[in-house]
Amino acid sequence: MDTSSAELSTVVADAFAAARPGALTGEAVRDLAHRIETALRTATRLEREACVDVCAARSELWSSTSDREATPASLRAEARARANEAQFLADALRVRGAGPGS
Repeated sequence: MDTSSAELSTVVADAFAAARPGALTGEAVRDLAHRIETALRTATRLEREACVDVCAARSELWSSTSDREATPASLRAEARARANEAQFLADALRVRGAGPGS
């Protein structure tokens, strides 16, 4: 199931309001949903950025392994492939974070 942060935030805010009948106005429930959505988007963005950083570090590690003369030829090819894969994942995460609804 692919639930957007806006949908999830609305469900949580509505459930909170339902558990406390009369405690929140419609406007307060919408404000709560917006605040929850902001927190979810922020947490998601920060986690995605951390994952990009890990991928970039792994790419650098494998690139430096492939560049060392002491690295056996069979491992160099593997290291290049892993560096490319890590860079691909970092790029995919960056693009995912730049899209609408991210």
